[in-house]
Order: sequence, then structure tokens, then C-alpha cells
Amino acid sequence: MLARKSIIPEEFGLPGLASRLPRKPVFRDRVNKARFIAKNGACNLAHKNIREQGRFLQDVFTTLVDLRWRFTLVIFTTTFVSSWLLFAMSWWLVAFAHGDLDSRDLDLDPDPDRAWSNKTYCVTNVKSFISAFLFSIEVQVTIGFGGRMITEHCPTAITVLIMQNIIGLIINAVMLGEDNMTSQ
Repeated sequence: MLARKSIIPEEFGLPGLASRLPRKPVFRDRVNKARFIAKNGACNLAHKNIREQGRFLQDVFTTLVDLRWRFTLVIFTTTFVSSWLLFAMSWWLVAFAHGDLDSRDLDLDPDPDRAWSNKTYCVTNVKSFISAFLFSIEVQVTIGFGGRMITEHCPTAITVLIMQNIIGLIINAVMLGEDNMTSQ
């Protein structure tokens, strides 16, 4: 058979292009670009010429981002646990002031269910600081109430509940929110 002559010249065809390639591949030296964060995770930023060093700590979000993860985890944990403990103390004080912690009613009546059912409580089933702590976590994390809940008989408990919800939301916003002042 006769081979057809192509319209494309031979030097532009596949055999012509392959013959012009060098035998050894040539690698270009990579240009080292400056990185903000090194490959090992170290931060390559230096805070220089900052007039007010205290201003760096005023921006909580940037400070938490620049800290090591261990310190950030400790700050987050300490903030939330201290908030729960503070409100656990307030729930325990509400129960103590209202008389919910008195066990004298149980000692007088041989049937404990009847003694507990006749009494009105501020917070049901808060019998110790541990149960007040668990109730504080239930309120702030909003996982829901099991056996512990506030009643309508105690306006102080309703006020503490509202305060804990608002302060818990503020803590969540500060600790977990984004910084909207990064351009300033």
C-alpha cells in the first residue's frame, strides 16, 4: 500500500516532536518562597514595630490563634469549667436558700416519696453541689433536663437560668467566634 502524504509537515508530527526532545529531563531549581507557617508548624511571623504590645492581647481571637494548641485548649477548658462551677455555686445557693437541701423532711416521714412530693422546690433533684454542677452543665450546654429542672415557684431560679444562658452565649461567642476586626 502506498502511504498517504500528510498535510502537516513531518517535523510537527509526533515523530518529529519526539526527536527534538532532550534525552535527559531538565529540572528547574525551585524558588524558595517565603512561608507564613513552616512545614513543621512553626509560625514564621515576627511581631516587630508594634507600638503597643498590650494591644496584641486585647484582641482575644488573634491571641488564641497565635498561642500553641496546648495553651488554647487549657484556656478553653478553664473558661468553660469555671463558668459551670460559678453557676453550680449559684444553683446550690438558690436551692439552699429555698430549703431544697433540707433532709429533715425525709427523717420525719417513713415514706420518702410522700415527703418529697409534698414540698415545692426551686430546682428539683438538686440535693448536693455535684447535682448542682450537673444541672449547671445541662443548662449552659443545653443538652436538656433529665430529672433536674426549675419550677415556676421560684423567680430567683428563673433569673439565674436567664443569666446563665446569656453569659454562656457570650462565652461561646468570645471563645469560638471569628474576629471581625482583623482589617484594623
